[in-house]
Amino acid sequence: MKTATAKELRTRAAEILERVIKGDEVVITKRGKSIAVLKPVHEDHERKFSPVGFGQWRDREDLKDVSGWLDKRRKERFPR
Repeated sequence: MKTATAKELRTRAAEILERVIKGDEVVITKRGKSIAVLKPVHEDHERKFSPVGFGQWRDREDLKDVSGWLDKRRKERFPR
């Protein structure tokens, strides 16, 4: 697994992303600590990925059905 600093990511993003496209995993570090991993997304992994459910929202029952939650939030507040 390759590593790159946050500064290297800013200055050489295209080069680092090319490595990821080729299949390498790159660990991003900031001040000597690992903060992220860049890795290729496979098609079967894309279907399983769900960005909701982490951090402070992981236990929220109303976000189990994300599309329903969004539909409810997007409805007009005042009917015409």
